[in-house]
Amino acid sequence: MRERSAVRSSSGRKAPDCSSFEAAGKAMEELERRAVELENYRDEPPQMKSAAVGKKGYLRLDFRRDERLGKTVLADLDRRVPLLAQKALYWEESQPDMACVITIAATGCVVQGDRMALDVRAEKNAHALVTTQSATKVHVMDHNHAAQLQRFRLEEGSWLEYVPDPLILHRHARYVQDTWVTLPESACFIYGEMLVPGRRWHHEEELFGFDLYSAGFHVCREDGSEPIFEERLVLEPDESSFCNAGVMDGFEIFGSMFALVPEALVDELARDAGSAVTGELAWGALKLPAKAGVAFRVLGHGVESVRAKMREFHSLVRERALGRPLPPEFLWR
Repeated sequence: MRERSAVRSSSGRKAPDCSSFEAAGKAMEELERRAVELENYRDEPPQMKSAAVGKKGYLRLDFRRDERLGKTVLADLDRRVPLLAQKALYWEESQPDMACVITIAATGCVVQGDRMALDVRAEKNAHALVTTQSATKVHVMDHNHAAQLQRFRLEEGSWLEYVPDPLILHRHARYVQDTWVTLPESACFIYGEMLVPGRRWHHEEELFGFDLYSAGFHVCREDGSEPIFEERLVLEPDESSFCNAGVMDGFEIFGSMFALVPEALVDELARDAGSAVTGELAWGALKLPAKAGVAFRVLGHGVESVRAKMREFHSLVRERALGRPLPPEFLWR
């Protein structure tokens, strides 16, 4: 078993250009070229070449504040199958001006050779939430890998949330993801993800049976500038269990959130989020470099308990920054 995680200073890289399908394709190629952890997973699938038509998805969402309507609108959208998006809805009772968009993967899952790119922009004073239709299921692989590149750009005074449903890694899945965020100090960005290491009751080798999970997170203040901080988590299980003490200590589900907020909120958020270990959960908050915000980590035995704890932190950020907590969760969630 190998695991590498670090919050570190800039590597000299710049944020990729994902503003068009063509640009995102080049950025994806650069991501794969740099990902040395993919060296053993570059063989082409015999069924269909990687990044072929239908396996190279792209989705761009541009949000804009419409003062005439008094709310944020989805002003522009570009997409390539299998990525789709529903129209903007306004279900947030505590933030009625917030545009809420659900993204959809038309194939229903991620398979070997898939390449996906997401580009989201929140213009000045826009408020938007982006989530997924359901959990992202990364299927069993015996050739190549799957990759996703995510680019978020925020302007002055904007608020953007990206909190997808869980990522489920089936056995022998190979998945690499890179996330880049550009925002000024006056903007706020909430990013959350939950990692589920296999379908627990499906197969005896399913739990922590994936081959590779690699996720990078990079934050910049301006386009073209170097990151003020970045993190990469690389998980490569082998015959040892990730549930050993010193790794996940018996827990199975890993939740992670980043709250990138103005400096004045950082100390208060980190203090109020707290840290603790119970029989069901372990959680803690970490202040990020350059006082860019707070990272919140959760370990748990079940998806629902981890989701609930992450939602508590999400609601705390909303209350401190916008003055109102999250509304009650929908019954169907």
